[in-house]
Formats: sequence, C-alpha cells, structure tokens
Amino acid sequence: SYRVIEVDIEYKKLRKELESDYLALFKKTVAMHEMYLMRIAAHSKLREDSNFRVFLEYAKDLKVRSKNKKELIGGFFKNMTKNVDEALLSSQKDKDEFFIERRTFLDDYHTRIRETTRQTEQLSESTNALSVDYMQLAGGFALLSVQDPQLQRFMAQCAISFEVMQKLQKRVSTDEDLKFTDLFKYYQREADAAKSLLYRRGRALADKDIAENKLEKAQEKFKDIPTAEAYLQDCKIRFESISEMAKTELDTFKVRRLETYRKHLVDMSELQIRHSQSKVGELSKGLELLCDL
Repeated sequence: SYRVIEVDIEYKKLRKELESDYLALFKKTVAMHEMYLMRIAAHSKLREDSNFRVFLEYAKDLKVRSKNKKELIGGFFKNMTKNVDEALLSSQKDKDEFFIERRTFLDDYHTRIRETTRQTEQLSESTNALSVDYMQLAGGFALLSVQDPQLQRFMAQCAISFEVMQKLQKRVSTDEDLKFTDLFKYYQREADAAKSLLYRRGRALADKDIAENKLEKAQEKFKDIPTAEAYLQDCKIRFESISEMAKTELDTFKVRRLETYRKHLVDMSELQIRHSQSKVGELSKGLELLCDL
C-alpha cells in the first residue's frame, strides 16, 4: 500500500510541475508576442503594412509552415556570404562620425549583452532548480506522513509548507526568466538587427565607391559614360536613403532600449520584494502551525 501511495504522490508532484511549466511558458510567450507586436505598431512604416493589419484582425487560426530543406540551405549560404562580406567591409573607411561611433558601440554592446544573457540564463536555471528541490522536499514529507503515524500531522504540515514555497519559487523563476533572460535575448537580437543595418549601409557605401571608380574609368576611356553616371546616381540615392533610415532607427533603438531596461528593472525589483514578503509570510505561518501541533 505504501508503494501505491508513493506512486500517487509522485504522479501529483509531476502533474503540478507540468502545469506550472506550461503556465510559465504560456505567460512568457504572450509577453514576448506583445512586445514584438508593439514594436511593429510603433514603427512608422510597418504599422501601415497591410499584412500586419490582416494579422491583427484575422479571426481564424493561422497556418504557418516551417522552412523546407532548400530554404534552410539557402539561408545558410546567405549567412555565410554575409559573414565573409562583413569581414571584407570591416576595413572600410567611413567619414560619418555618427556611424563610426555607433558601430564601435554596437560591437562592444553585442559582446556584453551576449555575456549578460548567458549569466541571466544561469540565474534563472538555479532559481528554477530551487523550486524543484522544494517540490522534492514536499513529496518526501508527504510520503513520511503516511509511513510514520506518530509524526503524521507534523510531516503533512511540512509538506504543505514546502509545496507552497515551491509555487512561490516557481513564480520567482518565471518572473526572472521573463523580465531578465527574455529581455536580454530580445535585445541581443535587436543588436544583431542593428549590426545588420550597419552592414547594409556599408554595402551600399562600397557599391557607391565602386560606381565612382567605374565612372572614372569610363571617363578615361570615353566609353559608357551615361551608363556609369546613371549607376552612380542610383548607388548614391540608395546609400543616402539607407543612411537616413539607419540614423532614425539607431536613435530610436537607443531611446527604446533605455526605457525598456528601466521599466523591466523597476518591475523586477517590485516583484522580488513582493515574492520575498510572500515567502517570509508563508514560512512564519508554517512555523506557527508547527509550534501549535
């Protein structure tokens, strides 16, 4: 009979763990989608996109397929080509001090936020591991309560207290994952996007320089001058357009990043205070009940 009771306790423990994990994942998914959609809605051009409007107003379930092998292989070679091109453009001379400063900042920022993301993942894992320990303690005390009649009430109360502590600790882990880990992961991807934007501007600058060289050679040979002039004009327009857009995006990225960090740090501080108060209150309540037994 003890074996049946032990299996029942393990089943209930596993069920509670799965329920808490599912709710944590659901909460995180909703929060990240909300942040992403608000980012699009705040964009001057993307918020007017017809596909975005359809996505927000579509009432039925959306069918989304994953990438096939051809698309995955194409993306791999595209990224490899981009990395090689970035290495070739790294020695490029840029006369604009704004972009020189932002490129230097982004290189350092990307390294730092990647390390910060790794550390917050470790913090979240250790916090979640503590909630698992609480659940195991609760299950152990629950099992002891049916094996030892003399300590049944004492062990049962310990099991209840640790079960409540597990729920509180799981909330702490979820909030850390949401307010810290996911935040830094999101802005690591944002930093990648900013670096990609600078790469596209660098590519446009390189194309403009190549067009200028082609025009000089055409003028020396007195051949295909109109074609070279037209190509240079197109390259200049594309370079000026992406430079203007990049300045706006990078300035917005800075303001948005600071505001979001400040908000999440304040929210996390308030949550930590609230969770600590709940833990102290639950431990005090559990000790009082144990003393009354």
